[in-house]
Parts: sequence; structure tokens; C-alpha cells
Amino acid sequence: MISHVRFKVYRRPPGNILYFGGSVGLRGLMLHFLGFIMFVIGGAMAVPALIAPIFGELHLIPGFILPSAAAFLIGILLRAERKPSELTLGNAMVVVTLAWLIFSAFSSIPYVLSGMPIEDAYFESMSGFTATGLTMITDVSAVPRTILFWRSLTQWIGGLGVVVLFLTAVVGFGRAARKLYIAEARVELLEPSIKDTARSLWKIYIILTVLGIAGLYLASMPNASLFEAVNHAMTGIATGGFSVRNDSFGSYGAPACLVMVLIMMAGATSFVVHRRWMAGRWREIVKNVEVKLMIGIIIFSTVILVLSTDAVSALFQATSALTGTGFSTVNIGGWGDAQKSLLTLLMIIGGGYGSTSSALKLIRVIIIGKSVYWLLKKSFLPERAVVPMKIAGKEYSEREMMETTLYALIYIITLIAGAAVLALLGHGIVDSMFESASAQGNVGLSVGITSPLMPLAGKISLTVQMLVGRLEIIPVIAFLGYLFSRVPRPSRRPF
Repeated sequence: MISHVRFKVYRRPPGNILYFGGSVGLRGLMLHFLGFIMFVIGGAMAVPALIAPIFGELHLIPGFILPSAAAFLIGILLRAERKPSELTLGNAMVVVTLAWLIFSAFSSIPYVLSGMPIEDAYFESMSGFTATGLTMITDVSAVPRTILFWRSLTQWIGGLGVVVLFLTAVVGFGRAARKLYIAEARVELLEPSIKDTARSLWKIYIILTVLGIAGLYLASMPNASLFEAVNHAMTGIATGGFSVRNDSFGSYGAPACLVMVLIMMAGATSFVVHRRWMAGRWREIVKNVEVKLMIGIIIFSTVILVLSTDAVSALFQATSALTGTGFSTVNIGGWGDAQKSLLTLLMIIGGGYGSTSSALKLIRVIIIGKSVYWLLKKSFLPERAVVPMKIAGKEYSEREMMETTLYALIYIITLIAGAAVLALLGHGIVDSMFESASAQGNVGLSVGITSPLMPLAGKISLTVQMLVGRLEIIPVIAFLGYLFSRVPRPSRRPF
């Protein structure tokens, strides 16, 4: 039996291609860290129990308290394992992937107790924590407000990440904390330490959420609903897209839609940029290469989409697709293949690196595009010529360019594989690519494929894509590698 898998680790953002080092095995090494994360799960699930009395839905409290208590108990049992002296990046990725799978399982319990089938409940839960927004609920008006708040809360937590929330309170994990941070698809540090960075992230996140709530509440007056403003601000800044209305933003007026456009763009902007402008460096917003590209793509896409709908809806849908939010003002399923293909491309590109948005990310697209130009330029020069590849003053090595391109290739292959599954289930190629890009890019826009009536194979495929897209593929591969390493192998007998 293979007891472990050995890798070597190199990490150079934003390529996000990892070569693992050390042995991957759960044992007591990783169970200790997983135990702490279970406390986060327990704490999160206790929040709706405090909210339920406000809505007069006391009967829903056990559906949150019992899983919360179970998570705390499991956490205590796991922490009984000896504290490891070190955690490899491979171990960290297995822990993070497992944490997301477990968190989704626990958070699906309230849905199951509300009458939702287990597979639909897990899909809904995974869609929440990955901030995707695809849903199995056909009529949200019939869903208790506590459950709707829980859906929004899962996206709000998932926007930054379970591990980032955990790291705000952790003490004494040293280098292990950084590896867990990286394993959850985050690299950039806002502060000198991981703990301070995590707290700074949540501080900025909360400020943006509060501003979003105020903006939506005021913009939707005189028919303002604080409940709707809170939920939509949470899922908007998380670029998640769960709505508490059946038509998403279809029945809101232009002011509320325009405010949400700003919220979605804020969610898709790197927290490094937010940190700088909050420190008084306002020019960082307009100077940032990703922000400039985001604005340019949105304007270009709006001009094209305005041929199919009104200007506000065109701007809203272009922003929603590119930022990976998933709110909608129109029935996209009724659009033509050209419009769907444009939105599919936007969902593949995604928002800023280090934001709540997923997909390829703007900076990777810039690196790939600039790399092509760099190769062409270099081909016309002598072999000994030194040609640096720079973007916004930062120089990128050939290794970083290669890693970025390789990650994009893996991403596209996975995307096509997901679309192939949907196509085999009888859906058109364009619609299948749209839904696959929406799931893997953690967007949530749908052309009607995602529904409680879709075959189980489709639900499983989209669920996997949501997780893969949120964790940026590599941690999930590490987790699968670990599982494969635990499969018993038949011993070879000599002849």
C-alpha cells in the first residue's frame, strides 16, 4: 500500500501552479488543524439561531443549533490529536479542501430539514460557500427568512473564505497559518503577519458590506426593505449572487441596480487596492491595471449588450458576469447565442486577483496577453538580448508566465469537461458552456439548466466545478491525490 505521496513545492503568484513538497497524509498532523476549523463551522451555524426569533421562526432553531453543537464536539475530539510541529503546503491543501467539503455538508442540514432532497441541499450549500449563486430553490418567496439569511451568510463567509475567518482568531500557528492561507487561494499579505492580514481583510470586508447595505437601502426607497438590503449587500460584496427575490434584481429600479454595480465592482477589486485607498491613497484605484481593464471590459460589453436590452440592464449584466456575482435583471435564457457567448467569456475572465471574485482573474489574462507580445518581440531580437516582461512596473519571469499559462490551460480543460457532461445530458453546446463557466467561475448566472429536475450527474458535475473554481483547482487535485494514495494496492508476488 502506498502510504504517502511526495511532491516538491514552488509558489510564485499569480500563476498558482503548485508543485507539492512533503508527504500528504491526514493522520494526527492535519486533524489538529481541522479541529480548529470545525469551531468556525459551529460558530457560523449558531448565528441563524440568534436571528430566527426576530423573524418569529423559532421552529428552525434546532436545525442550526444541533449541527453547530455537533461541529464543536467534533472539533474538540479532533483537537485531542497531538499538535503537529509543521504543516506542509500539501497537507494544508488537503485540510482546506476537506474543510470546505465538511462545511458544505453541515450547512446543508437546515435545507434538508426544510424538505429539500439531500443532493439538492448539498448543491445549495456548496453554491453558497463557494459564492457561486446557482440555486435549487425555484421560489424563494416560499422559503423562511431565516433560511434565506443563512444562504446569504454562507456566501458572505465564503467570499473571503472559511480559513481566513479561522485565522482571525488563531494564535501560535506560525508558518502553518501562512500555508493554510495560501491553500485557500490567497497569497497577498495586507499586513506583516497572517493573523493581522486576516483581521484587516475582515475589517475592510465589513466596511464595504455596511456601505453596501446603506447604499441599497437608500437607493430602493420608498419601497426599501432592510432585510433585502442586508442580504443583497452581503451576497453582492461576496460576488455571490444569492437573491431574496425570485427575479433577482429584475423588479428593482435603476438607482438600486446602479448601486449594486458599484458593490459588485468593489467585491471584484483586490483587497490590496481597498487597503490602499482606505489609507488615503485614492489614486491607487485608477492606477491599478486590473481596475482599468475591468472598467474597459465592462464598457465594451455594455455597448454590445445594449443592442439586446436597455442600457441599465446591459451594464448590470456585463458587470455581474465579469465580477462573478450572478445577479440578473433579465431572462438570459431567452437571449441569443452571441450574447450568451459574450457573457460566457466574461465569466471565464473573472475579477481581480486577491478579491472575492473567482475564474481566471484579470491579472492572469493580462499576463497571458502580454506574454504573447513578449514572445513575438523577443523572436525578432538576437538570442542574447535581454527582454524583461513588465506589467505596471513589476517584472515577471519566464517561470511565472509559464505557470500562469499552464493554470489557464488546466482551467479551460476542466471547464470543457464540465460542459461536456451537460452536453451529454442533452443540452446545447452554447448553453452547456455557459452553465459550466458559471459554475466554475463561481458566478451563478443560468440559462435554465440548473434546476431541481436536472439529472444527478449534472448536479454532481456542477458541484465539483464550484469547489474547483473557488479553491483554484490545485488544492482539490492534492486532495484527490491524497485519497488515491490511501487506496490499498495488491502486493506483487515473485514468480
